[in-house]
Amino acid sequence: MAGESGGGIAGQVFALAKDLAKVEKDIEVLGERDGDMRTALAQLGNVQEALDHLEERTGGLQEQVQALAPLRSGLDALSRTVKQIGEDLQALAAEPAEEKLAVWNWSLDQGMDREEAGEAWGVLINWVRYELQYGYGWVGWKAGAFASNNPVPGSPTDTQRIPPCWYRHREAVRELGWLCQEWIKIYRTSYGTPNKAGDWHDRYAPGVKRRLISALGKCIQAGSHQDDPWENNPELPTAPRAIDDDEILSGFLNWELQNRREAPAPGPVAAS
Repeated sequence: MAGESGGGIAGQVFALAKDLAKVEKDIEVLGERDGDMRTALAQLGNVQEALDHLEERTGGLQEQVQALAPLRSGLDALSRTVKQIGEDLQALAAEPAEEKLAVWNWSLDQGMDREEAGEAWGVLINWVRYELQYGYGWVGWKAGAFASNNPVPGSPTDTQRIPPCWYRHREAVRELGWLCQEWIKIYRTSYGTPNKAGDWHDRYAPGVKRRLISALGKCIQAGSHQDDPWENNPELPTAPRAIDDDEILSGFLNWELQNRREAPAPGPVAAS
């Protein structure tokens, strides 16, 4: 609607200017007339009538312009807002980008190299020792010297603690690795906020602790590290396997792929 009103007003202004120029020319001709006064007076009446009409049209146009004043005010406010947003974006762009943490990839297949892994191990071990053990009391064998029949939850006699042999369990290293990095991101970078710290304590950490206590249950029960037999020899017949039977796998894949639709022929796709 604003565009239409603007276009209409522009057209009216153009028409008024054109008519005004014609009246000015008529007045100029009247000023030079030396002949019949009666004819001149008649022409003057026409000019006066044209002027009156122009005045009416100018008044109507002025009302329309005044009606557009709120729109103009709104446009000015939007322009100021857009300008401020632009300045804010430029200021943000000028700030140095926050360095992102590279997620530790513990895989031996295209994971961290020797130097990267050594650095990650150093950070993780210190974090477990100084934060999880001393800060949260979540790591270590239960303190036998203080053992009792009714251990207080969270005390040194509580069995719900991650055993200190965690570093010898691949699952524990992966779990504690990402938990450590998330803690560092929250507490040692500008990324951290109180609600993110709350998420760490309420959601992330308890889940990791619960999973590791379950996974390392045999160690906790024995009070010492317990290797699974296949940890040192994955070729043992009792070791778990990712694929139960390679021959059956081959047959299954053949059947599965045969039941899928064929790939489209190369070239442009035909219009349907």
